[in-house]
Amino acid sequence: MKKLVSVLLAGVMCASLLTACGGSSDNGSTGGASAGNEAAAGSSVITLGCSTDLTSLDPHNHNDTASAYATRHIYNNLVKLTADNEFVPNLAESWEFADDTTVNFTLKDGVKFHNGETLKAEDVKFSLERQMQSPKVGHLLYMIESIDVVDNLHFTIKMNTPSNALISSLFHSGSAILCKSYTEGLEAEGKTLESAPMGCGPYKFVEWVPGASFTLEKFDDYFDAETAAKNDGLVFKIISEEAARTIALENGEIDMLVNVGTSDAQRLRETKGIVLEEYPYTNVEYFCGNTQKAPFDNVLVRQAMNYAINKEDCAIAAQNGEANIADNYIGEGAIGYYDTVVKYEYNPEKAKELLAEAGYANGFTFTVYVAGDARARSATAIQASLANIGVTMNIEQMEASTFYEKTGNGEHDACMAGWVANAEPDNTYRPLFTSEKAGPGGNRSFYMNPEVDALVDDAAINPDPAKVQEDYETILKTLSEDAVWVPLYSQKGLVARNENLQGLHNSSIGMHDFYDLHY
Repeated sequence: MKKLVSVLLAGVMCASLLTACGGSSDNGSTGGASAGNEAAAGSSVITLGCSTDLTSLDPHNHNDTASAYATRHIYNNLVKLTADNEFVPNLAESWEFADDTTVNFTLKDGVKFHNGETLKAEDVKFSLERQMQSPKVGHLLYMIESIDVVDNLHFTIKMNTPSNALISSLFHSGSAILCKSYTEGLEAEGKTLESAPMGCGPYKFVEWVPGASFTLEKFDDYFDAETAAKNDGLVFKIISEEAARTIALENGEIDMLVNVGTSDAQRLRETKGIVLEEYPYTNVEYFCGNTQKAPFDNVLVRQAMNYAINKEDCAIAAQNGEANIADNYIGEGAIGYYDTVVKYEYNPEKAKELLAEAGYANGFTFTVYVAGDARARSATAIQASLANIGVTMNIEQMEASTFYEKTGNGEHDACMAGWVANAEPDNTYRPLFTSEKAGPGGNRSFYMNPEVDALVDDAAINPDPAKVQEDYETILKTLSEDAVWVPLYSQKGLVARNENLQGLHNSSIGMHDFYDLHY
């Protein structure tokens, strides 16, 4: 009898949850299709479909988009980025550069954490110093020498070098501000933020069911009316299979699909009651040879690869054509993008001429490392292109962790990867193309050019915006002339939603805001 009662109670609770989360309603319709009706009746929990589970609820212990969906809404930062790519105050009321290496900050008064404590400068000092020790996001604050608290609302950041990257780095999800007393108390009990995250963002943490979902609820005492939650909560459902995600949206099991499978994009465009939104995305997928190994140590060979590879075929194979062909080394929507690169058009005959000039008239054989099905499909297209010029490319597909280990160690002849530029150009150019970051730091081409190193360093500290732009333009021109990569394509940003769902703020760097979602 106890078991029977428990089952009946569980059924009632599940039915209640389904109604609250956009599930079945009294009119007999289901999911997202009925969520607009339920919102009118007072229920406004929004359910989102995602392809990937989060890895951590500690903002200092991850650097991936899926985890940021949660932590960026639980926590908050000193600064935020507008749709016009302008950095403006968030938890900070203001900041002022006293000199090239000293920045004085004032915090907003009365900001509350979810546990009722008030934000203080000591919380900022604790959070940023904790972040600096993180192997995942510590590099963002490489320029900070010290953080000095003046009083509860004022603190000073002193840098070891002038830096144009400080303010933008403070926007990154890894620069979230924690509550010092709460975090220290939690860790003193042998617990971690993984199980009990708590910040001062627009949402409070409810639960994380690994592999299934994570849930947030509205924080009623949030400090900023403009970015306060317009819904009662968010449920992120993890659905790894593309077709299953699409069906979940069509059936109304979810209100919005964050990761639209490119094979289903056209189908969603044509589905009644669903809107497919496209937005500029700063992702660039690329092929690169290991420049420290023959034959890719020869610039003529690298240039030949740029002429030999049919990028259209790659985009079709990998993304069903839902992509834009790339010539650049940074996404078009990113800060630091300039159209100064060499345009290598598909020209197999030109590729053969360059190979002959480099001493490889009879071609050569090499192996490319890839991780993920989409890149494996793209590699097959590249394999066919290179066969046309007498080059044999073997494909070795592996798990992502193995890929990063092997390419970080320089074991590869060549590899295929991708990069999503964030709001700070230095966080793209430094890890991908400077000598100090060769290998596990991100530079998997092992490209080492003192001229580029110096330009990246100058762009990070030069106070003259015109000179910074000149630096980045020269970097891009140099990279493309040296043919460090073969840029392949940029994925289209695709989000699908119930046609009645409003308030989505898409981000070209994948940092979408969900606080304004409502029916």
